[in-house]
Amino acid sequence: MSDQPEAGPAPRPRPSRAYRLAMAAERRVAKATRLAAASRGEAVSKEEVKLRSTVGYQLHAVVHRPTGGHPETAPEGRLPAVVLCPGIDDDGSVFDSLLAPISADEVARLGCVALRFDPAGRGRSWGEEDYGGPEHQDDVATCVRYLAGRADVDPRRIGILCISLGVGMGVGAAARPDVDVAWVLDWEGPCDREIITAGGARMAPAAGHTLDDDVYWLPREAVRHLGRLRCPYVRLQAERDHAQPGETRHATRMLHAAAAAQAAGTLPWFQVNYHPRNELPPRPEWLRPGTLAARRALLRKLRVLTAER
Repeated sequence: MSDQPEAGPAPRPRPSRAYRLAMAAERRVAKATRLAAASRGEAVSKEEVKLRSTVGYQLHAVVHRPTGGHPETAPEGRLPAVVLCPGIDDDGSVFDSLLAPISADEVARLGCVALRFDPAGRGRSWGEEDYGGPEHQDDVATCVRYLAGRADVDPRRIGILCISLGVGMGVGAAARPDVDVAWVLDWEGPCDREIITAGGARMAPAAGHTLDDDVYWLPREAVRHLGRLRCPYVRLQAERDHAQPGETRHATRMLHAAAAAQAAGTLPWFQVNYHPRNELPPRPEWLRPGTLAARRALLRKLRVLTAER
């Protein structure tokens, strides 16, 4: 894209064997850590719900809710809520396992109502795969409206958590004028067609479309929606991206778009990792790679975001 501030990437070597072994060991430690935390943590209830999208598709969703009282997050009896947007072709069950860097139960134990759902064409939902496009954005909007109508949810404190390619549906939904959310948290989401397809090397999300098909791609490029976002935007990014190690241009592009939106007065504030809000660092301090660092950062940000009013 010619309007981006940074140059194209140098060819990225395949991660070394030592790095791959280290990450495999890190995943085993992360799994043990998360299982141990779950065994000590608060019980979480699950409630299956059937939602209906604007075009009439039935959407399968599951609400995870803490069973105990949480006066720190619900002083008026209503909890903050989080819509969990899954990655490339995952359904909502990815958040009921240890496959994602954070689970719906882990979010609920923060004192939140967590909603995971199957986007159209995935899992038990009707419809066709949309790879984060307008249909999936409508699915997210449907989830937000459902949560806003629940008696146990504070409608002023509903946020959207996007995992990887879930950023297209999450940011796209939050930018809609009829959707009111408190914040968007984006974990390593690919921002545009170049990054989504790794420069044309991974064309599954293109669904048969070419890279110059603007009608298809523009709605799916999260970076295009940031200028219409009316809530805070937070980006979490490791130097070694979970899907494309060494790729950080997607984070840089999202941050430049967020900074422009904040300067224009449409975006309240933005943040990358642990930098101060509204800081656009020339060389960001990236997160350490791996699930443990990602989970730690996600939990830390969610504690702050869900507590703010």
